[in-house]
Amino acid sequence: MTGQTKINETNLFPKLVTGSLLMSAVLAVLTALLVSLKFGLSLLAGGLLATANFIWLRRGLESVLALTPSLAPKLATLRFVLRLAIMAGFLYLLIVVLGADIFGILIGLSILVINIILFSIYLSTRKGG
Repeated sequence: MTGQTKINETNLFPKLVTGSLLMSAVLAVLTALLVSLKFGLSLLAGGLLATANFIWLRRGLESVLALTPSLAPKLATLRFVLRLAIMAGFLYLLIVVLGADIFGILIGLSILVINIILFSIYLSTRKGG
């Protein structure tokens, strides 16, 4: 069954971010009620961290692509290392300082990947495979 998709290449990024945030919130509430509050909050923190990292990565790539070819690799490398260091700092803060549940964080970090897979399946089925 083919037809016009509500999700396409022009609005994929905002839909993916919205879907990831929504899925993080829903899963966090469900796990907070069914498992524990600590697990639910850890899942939410992981989902928010993954989504923020994804947004930051896209903005960084867009700005690097606008630069001259001689300057772009240096700035891209610097931004990449800086982004990873800041994300590592947040993970350290969550796990060591705040005592967040590691498995909750891992599931939260995986929500973006799950959404990318679901969006890919949706787009491939709506366009006839």
